[in-house]
Amino acid sequence: ARFYFANALAAEALGVLARIVAVDPAMAQDREWLLLHGGSEFLMGRMKEADKNLYQPILNGSDEGEFWRAIVQAGNGDLNGASIELRRSGPIARPYPRALRFKLLTIVAEAVVEIGDVRTAETMISTLLADNLDAAQEAQVKFVQGRLAELEGDFDGAITLWEDVMDSPDRLARFRAARSRAELLLRLDRITKREATEDLERQRFAWRGDNREFDLLRRLGALYLEQDKYREALQTLRQAATHFRDHPDAKAVTKLMSDTFNDLYLNNKADVLPPVMAIAIYEEFKELTPAGALGDKMIQNLADRLVGVDLLDQAAALLDGQIKYRLQGAEKARVGARLALVHLLEQKYKEAEQAIRTTVAPGLTPELARQRSHLLVQALMSQKRYADALAVIEKDESLDGELLRSEVYWTMGDWNEAAQALQRVIVDSGVQRGQSLDRKQARYMLNLATAMTLSGNERGLARIRANFGAAMDQTEYAKAFDLIAARPAIGLISPESVDARVAVAQNFKTFMTAYRERLEKDPLSAIN
Repeated sequence: ARFYFANALAAEALGVLARIVAVDPAMAQDREWLLLHGGSEFLMGRMKEADKNLYQPILNGSDEGEFWRAIVQAGNGDLNGASIELRRSGPIARPYPRALRFKLLTIVAEAVVEIGDVRTAETMISTLLADNLDAAQEAQVKFVQGRLAELEGDFDGAITLWEDVMDSPDRLARFRAARSRAELLLRLDRITKREATEDLERQRFAWRGDNREFDLLRRLGALYLEQDKYREALQTLRQAATHFRDHPDAKAVTKLMSDTFNDLYLNNKADVLPPVMAIAIYEEFKELTPAGALGDKMIQNLADRLVGVDLLDQAAALLDGQIKYRLQGAEKARVGARLALVHLLEQKYKEAEQAIRTTVAPGLTPELARQRSHLLVQALMSQKRYADALAVIEKDESLDGELLRSEVYWTMGDWNEAAQALQRVIVDSGVQRGQSLDRKQARYMLNLATAMTLSGNERGLARIRANFGAAMDQTEYAKAFDLIAARPAIGLISPESVDARVAVAQNFKTFMTAYRERLEKDPLSAIN
């Protein structure tokens, strides 16, 4: 077993050591057996198994045991944590056989560089160079020399050494040198973050499968974030967290992803992205959406943005997913109303009706219940189901209810009923004879005059002219009102007059027009 270990034949040594324990189980607690077994596991790259051997109590206080524990600690990536012990006990490796000495002293040299011990590092490097090294071993030593040159402030010297290593036959040394060179050049502002990212991206294929790949992916993710390249950052960080689930820092990477996602969709950083990119990133990483109210607010913010730029299909899909998988009760009914509104804006009337009917819930506020019924009326009316639409608001005496009722009759061409509904609208809106009219009241008055004209109700039209003609003259609708409410001319009516009257009639301010005007000022989520 000693012979195999001395020649770095770790698998063979482990086989013999296993046979020893099979013959004499008590040997599993022998100090030399534990050191040989732990060292062989280290040479095989099995750090957890090495720790099990080397942290047995019988090795406590042993210089060689402490040395090998620090070697394994460095092998696990904690070079800084192992450096103090390796600085103290590193000379233990000098008399080791050549096959072991190079590997161990290289780790010791790099560890003392890590804590800035230049003299010890130079001694270790000299010891390494005294052996008859092959090209791969020379590359490993040059990498450490580059680290030492960097420590001493000889940046150009470090870069030159690493560039030499990048042409060497040792794959790991090439990978480490390329990464160190890119990081140093970035720190010196000799390359941009974009150039550093491109350099490090090339190294993703140079070395795979251990902590070094995890560290590289994590660093790349951070670089992408610094450049506001959120999709690339999240993709890279996801690979790190997914492929290295057992890494001690995997949870920190997952948290960074969550924080980035929250910044995008809760703190509005996604507003700087093109809307299509914002929804694409959300869809790709929607598993990061937090549970509960925060997640619902995130979806709401994104839906607002999409509706604001007329990406209605994407907004509808987002709200539909929220309704199906996240919400219950009154909140589901509220978001159902938003989804119905989006479908109405898309002119998808059956889908709008379905959005209302499938999100019925008890205990809604009167305002929300009324709004939902009004959206349903619009969906039914747009499908020409006028009787169904009128039945929904049969008992609705609110101003909006009367407006909707007038719109249903208007759409049907039932001008008498439309005029009656509009008269109730005017009363409810507070119109008083002899007083000025605000913009809404003037619009209602114009609509009433139009309905009366189309129904042939000249008597009613005459009353409107007498009671409100002067007030209408002071509004933006004065000319339109003069055209619609004008006394019948004697003789033939000119075609131009007919066309103009029809144009005014078609300009009826509908229920959906009012919603569109609100969406120009407020986000979708402010509507209900």
